[in-house]
Amino acid sequence: MFVPSVATEPPTGFIDAAPDRVSQPSIGGRDSPSGSMFTQWDASRSPVTRQTLLLGCVATPIPGWVDDMRPTVEARTVSLLNASAERVVGVPVETRVAAGHFTLRPVGAAESAASVGIGRTFVGFGEHDVVTCFAACVVPKAAAPATVSRTCDASVLAARLVGDRAPPPSGVVLGALTWAVHHPGATVTWGGFLTFALGVVAVVSRRRPRSRI
Repeated sequence: MFVPSVATEPPTGFIDAAPDRVSQPSIGGRDSPSGSMFTQWDASRSPVTRQTLLLGCVATPIPGWVDDMRPTVEARTVSLLNASAERVVGVPVETRVAAGHFTLRPVGAAESAASVGIGRTFVGFGEHDVVTCFAACVVPKAAAPATVSRTCDASVLAARLVGDRAPPPSGVVLGALTWAVHHPGATVTWGGFLTFALGVVAVVSRRRPRSRI
C-alpha cells in the first residue's frame, strides 16, 4: 500500500529514539470500526536536550471524498498531534494556533507559560484512504522552561507531505447524500415525486384478479 508520508531532515546530533522509542498512541488498528492504522511513525531525539522530533501518519479507509469531510478530518489530525506529543511531554497537551503552525502547551496552561513544542498537520490521500499526518518538535514538560530555543522547530517548519495523490471520487451514494444535505428543498420535492412515481408503478404493475365467466 503506497500512502503519503511526512519528510524533513532532523537536526544535527539527533539520533533514533530506539531503544527508548516513543510509543504510538492507540488508534484501534484495522480491526477497529474505523479501520485506522499507522503508516508512519518516526521519532528522533537529542541525547543532550531531550528535544524530540516526531513524524507520524494514520491512514483511514474511506468510500470516497467530499469537501464536507475536511473539517472532521482536520480535527482528527490535530487530536493525533496532541496524543502523540503527550507521549514525550508527559502530560496532556493542547494546540494554540500560531503563524503557519500550532504551538503546544500543557492543557490549561496560561498563554504566558512556556510552550512544550510546535507542530504542523497535513491531510493527504492514498488510493482508498484519507491520510492524516503531523510533524512535531516537543520536549518533556520538566525541560520546557530551560529550553528557550528548540533546534527541531526548524525541521517542523520545513516538513512537507510527499507521495500525496488526488482524493478518491465521492461515488454515487456519497455524492447523492452530500447533494441532499446541500439541497434540502429539492430533496423533499424529488423525494415526493419519487414516492409518487413508485406508487404509480406499483398500481400499474399490480396483478389483477382474473374474471370468471
